[in-house]
Amino acid sequence: MNSTKKRWKMNARRRLFLHIQHERMTLIDWIVMLAITLVYAVAAFTNLGSFDIPTTFYTTQSSGDEIVVELSETTEISMIKYYTSFGNGVLSLYYSEDGEGYTRLETLTQSDEVDDEGNFIYTQAPVELVHDAIDMYEWQFVNIDSFTAKHIMIHVDVPDIQILEMAFCDSSGAPLPIASVEDNNYSAMRGNPASAMFDEQNLVPTMTSYMGEMYFDEVYHARTAYEQILHMSPYEITHPPLGKTILGLGIRIFGMNPFGWRVMGALFGVLMLPLMYLLAKRMLKKTLYAFIPTFLFAVDFMHFTQTRIATIDSYSVFFILAMYLFMYMYTEKNFNTQPMHKTLLPLALTGIAFGLGAATKWLCLYAGVGLAVIFFIQLAKRWQEARYARGALREKTVYENMDEKKRRYLMGISRDFKKKTLITLLWCLLFFIIVPMIIYYIAYIPYMKVADTPYDFSRILDNQNYMFKYHTQYVLGSTHPFASAWYQWPIDLRPMWLFKGQGYPEGTMSSMSSFGNPAVWWGGLFSIIALIIIRIKDNRPSRRIMFVAIAALSNFLPWVIVQRETYIYHYFATVPFVILLMGILAKHIIEKYKHGKIYVFVFLGIALILFAMFYPIISGVPFSRYYCDTFLRWLPTWPFF
Repeated sequence: MNSTKKRWKMNARRRLFLHIQHERMTLIDWIVMLAITLVYAVAAFTNLGSFDIPTTFYTTQSSGDEIVVELSETTEISMIKYYTSFGNGVLSLYYSEDGEGYTRLETLTQSDEVDDEGNFIYTQAPVELVHDAIDMYEWQFVNIDSFTAKHIMIHVDVPDIQILEMAFCDSSGAPLPIASVEDNNYSAMRGNPASAMFDEQNLVPTMTSYMGEMYFDEVYHARTAYEQILHMSPYEITHPPLGKTILGLGIRIFGMNPFGWRVMGALFGVLMLPLMYLLAKRMLKKTLYAFIPTFLFAVDFMHFTQTRIATIDSYSVFFILAMYLFMYMYTEKNFNTQPMHKTLLPLALTGIAFGLGAATKWLCLYAGVGLAVIFFIQLAKRWQEARYARGALREKTVYENMDEKKRRYLMGISRDFKKKTLITLLWCLLFFIIVPMIIYYIAYIPYMKVADTPYDFSRILDNQNYMFKYHTQYVLGSTHPFASAWYQWPIDLRPMWLFKGQGYPEGTMSSMSSFGNPAVWWGGLFSIIALIIIRIKDNRPSRRIMFVAIAALSNFLPWVIVQRETYIYHYFATVPFVILLMGILAKHIIEKYKHGKIYVFVFLGIALILFAMFYPIISGVPFSRYYCDTFLRWLPTWPFF
């Protein structure tokens, strides 16, 4: 105990008389940081999404309505394709060669019954296009038994589907030419012509692609962003609105298309790299040591994949990185030794980033716990310094041997500590509670502008209760194929399968999964273990490691106690801090071992090679199924097709 008190006293004295200086960004730093960012940006924005998707639409009006489509000639039809926006509904189809007698379209369907030999019994069943808005902006390919017709009647069984495009296709999947479209409910007179379903046939794809449709949770977040723009009631209310508002900026600029709904997420993913570089530079001082974690973050699979999806993960992780950058800047300040305003500015920036993050996703509230721990550690250090100052002034021999300047210096610290602490706490009350609450409330303005049922304060409070119950009680089901537990994430055990394309030639596939670069994630786990061993052997604390460890644990540990089903992408917010720990270990290796720099750069090369090697499966571009099965499926738990 005495040795601990002695060490605290020595550390307090050192901090008072040895001011911590951070390394400033040099021209080389700016060049390196911008070079990594620009190269990554090219990769992130390439094939991000298409601008060219159907835009005109027809909304089914009433049950019993009939739309008759006449083809250019009698021909064989093998597939139906359609692409929708809002709404739910059911359509049935009838066909005719002469336009007089219509036959309901049926197809052979497998039943649950088996015959005497154990084979499934197949029966003819009507073809129904049952559409749910959960499938909006996704091309639906309906395989049917081929039939010959010149006229197809679309019967509205359940109305209110907003159909952007529909096509009747031949055996190759190509749309058949249409001669005319007739609508029996006069909706064309009300500016809702049924022909709008068939006016962009050139955009009907032969293969589905992430480039032209929504996938994974885009159907929730991109949809809600569009609803906010249209002042419609929001569909996705399991997270606060700000992330969807930011996402919607891309839609406002580029339109309601895949590029438009993904561009802001990709931009925030790009901007994470400068944040990582600035934080690493402050922590590790040298350009090389800032480059290493920034590079590793750039080639991590999950960072690439998750920020190219129109979900809110990009924004929440960006704000988490920002708040910890500003908090680290605060840890470099000391109100005992510096002007008060210099310590308050980084605290204010931290609080604003925290407020923006909390208004995006509650995940940032977890990160806020880590900020509080770091802040109170800093406050404890300031108290130790003031205590040292008071003690030094009370010791007669020490006091008498002091020069007047040092005596006044310590007296000021002792005298002003309580006042400065109170100011700091009030400042935190303002910027960590009041300002975030204001930001959070303002984030709900799009919900307050809903045309039919605008949100009032009571509904906003109800939404908080709903979100709390959803995230603490809601369970999707233990059989979900992509669910994974928190202890499986660091070892990259169960990726999240995001997208699978249809209509590709035999042996070719388009598939996308979210998981980590094995070099980065497995290397991160090794780094954590290695740093623990190194610190135990050195028997001395590390300010940098403690800061990063608190940041990582605050983002990771809450998932240990969460009861709902979890997935590997919940590890995303922890990954930047694991990578920072890798940077700290790389610094140790370079400075400790003769060929340490070679070891580190070989590792960086491996990480880059793996990024290039796995690029097809993390980007969704078409590639060989043989290549995937032979070279990419390292573990049987990696679902790529």
